Formats: sequence, structure tokens, C-alpha cells
Amino acid sequence: MIFKSRELRLLSLAIFALIIIFAFYTFEPLSLIRTPTAAKHTDPSAPDAVDTNTTALPDSADPSSKSQSSADPSDPSDPSNLAPSSSRERLDASNVVMVTASSGNRGMLGIPHLKEQVYENRMAYAIRHGYEFMWANISSYNLSHGEAIYWNKIPILQEAFIRYPEVEWVWWMDMDIIIMNQSLSMWDHVLSPEGMARNAVLDTVINKPGGGPSGWKTLPTYNCSEVNFMIASGGWGMNIGNFLMRRSDWSEWLLDLWIDPFYIDKFKVFPENDGWTHMYRHHPIVRKHTLCTNQRALNAYPDFNPLGDHWHPGDHSVHFAGCGGHERCPGEWAKYWKLKKSYEVPALVKQKLEDGTAEIENVKKGVGLPTGVNKDAVAR
Repeated sequence: MIFKSRELRLLSLAIFALIIIFAFYTFEPLSLIRTPTAAKHTDPSAPDAVDTNTTALPDSADPSSKSQSSADPSDPSDPSNLAPSSSRERLDASNVVMVTASSGNRGMLGIPHLKEQVYENRMAYAIRHGYEFMWANISSYNLSHGEAIYWNKIPILQEAFIRYPEVEWVWWMDMDIIIMNQSLSMWDHVLSPEGMARNAVLDTVINKPGGGPSGWKTLPTYNCSEVNFMIASGGWGMNIGNFLMRRSDWSEWLLDLWIDPFYIDKFKVFPENDGWTHMYRHHPIVRKHTLCTNQRALNAYPDFNPLGDHWHPGDHSVHFAGCGGHERCPGEWAKYWKLKKSYEVPALVKQKLEDGTAEIENVKKGVGLPTGVNKDAVAR
């Protein structure tokens, strides 16, 4: 009887030891226990608070980017706070479409073979960096009430997003631009967090068309993931001859607003440019998602042009804005064509120029759109 009692005590001690060992190896501190998703909350009083537990689209009053971030935008120079919505690999893998448009006049600016040179210049750049290229016949996008042809830019942009559903950025360039530095990709130049920080112009007075301070400023700070529009600010304010627009609900909304009949009726001197300026000045939601760069980053001028900062060697491009039919345009264009950094023209581009198959003004409104798309999404 005593022997059995001793065995029971030993057995109890063994069981107790096993319990202690088991508890030691399976215990998880409360700080490591995952909080149930339903219990998470964000502070609605905090600026730009983001609830990471919801996938709802932005409020209709703020049609902002589909790729939102909860990063603190207080330090725009810190890339960790400004993580872009796309990775470097995605942008480098053909995530930009370059868009150009012209009217069918073969003698623009009085420069012989201008369009062939522009085609060579932009196709070489697009192939080098893996971008798409779209050259629209701007006359085919005429609006239904005889509006000035300048407004055709908006339906072309709308169609670019439809024709290239995989790209994130649509990059508009007027015809009168030469890419001077082919080695500089748009990612490294302005689209990466480092590029944005290097070229952003913050809390600075914007000039009005014609020059002189307008009384309103660029953003004091920004969040990289919320930047949906990039444009240069300079001597004559913002020139929409060269800008980038990111695919987002905000961009879709902006293009719809930009073509409003009120703007078409009101702005006659610099039609679509004045429309853009009006939106930026009077709509905080437009300013919130627009990053202004220094002028030379996106809109440097040739040295004879008094509109603003002039091109320097190494700058990305030069814009012959306002050149029109001026008698000095052909000579100035030829001068800068020689000043551009040399680059190899792909054999395919040479062949297309030689045999007349180059895609110059080949895109026409509504022709060749993907099946099933809503054509009402394009202004008419």
C-alpha cells in the first residue's frame, strides 16, 4: 500500500513536469498575438488616415489614386515615406505610353521632315526604355460643336488609357519637343521617389501666363503615391505641352472636368492650358494630386525663347513652344537637333521611315479600340 502511494506521487510529479515543459514551449506573449482584423481602427482625426482593412474606393468627393499609402508625407525626401504605387520593375517593363498628336500638315513649323525626325527621336527612346508609343491624328478627334482643335488633347488622353490598359502613366508630348538625353529614363528622371524629390518645386509661387506672380503656390509637401499629375512650373506658369498623368479615378475625373463646356466657352487665348490653370487654381483636389517640377526637368526652352528657363546640356528635352511659323524656327530646330546626345536608331525604325510604314498619325478616334470598351468614356 505504501509502495503504491509512492508510485502515485512519482507519477503526479512526472505529469506536473510535463505540463510545465509543454507550457514553456507553447506560450505566446500577448504582444505577439495578432489582433483580430475586425478590431482594428484608424484615428479619423489623424490627417490622411488610411484604414488598411478596407478596399473601398475613395470618396466621390476625392477621386484620388487607386494606389493609396498611409506614409507620412512630412518628409518628401525620404523614399521610405514615399513608396510609389508601382515597383521599379513594373515601371521599367513598359508601364508608360508616350503620346503625341498632330494635324496632318506635313510642314509644321516650316521644318522639312519634322515628323520623320520626331518619329525617329521618340521611337528610339520608347524602344530603349520599353515604353509604348501612340501618335494620334488630332483632326480625327474633333469635338461635336466645332471647338478649337487644342481641346482634342483631352479625348486623345482618354483614349490612351483605354488603348493601353496595362500602363500606369500616360506621357503627353507636343510635337515641337526634342528628347535631348535618350539615356535618361522617365523613372530615373521624375517618376521614382528620388526623381520626384530631386525635381519637385514646393511652396513656391506659380507664375501666371504672360509672366509675373499669380498669387498661388505649388504644394508645400506631397506623398509620392498620391501624385497623379506631373507638370513643370516656370516663367509663364504651367505649360501642358509636356506632362505625365497617372491612371487613377482622379485622372478619369479630371479629364471629364477638363472638357467641361464652361472652360471651352471661357478660355480662348491658351484654351486647354488656361482650362488646366483654372482647375489647379480653384480646385484643392487638383492641387493635392499635382506635383510641379522645376522647368528644366520637363519643359526647358531653347535659348532664344523668353518664356522661361533654357535648356542646358544633360537636360532631358527641349520644347519649342510658341515657335509657330517664325522664320528662325527651322534653323533653331536644326541647331538643337545637332546638340542632342547621340544615340543609335534601331534598324526597325530606320526601315519604317524608309519604306513609308512609320506609325505617324496612324491612330484615329474610335478606330481599333479593344472590344467591349465603353466609347462614351471619350469626349465627343
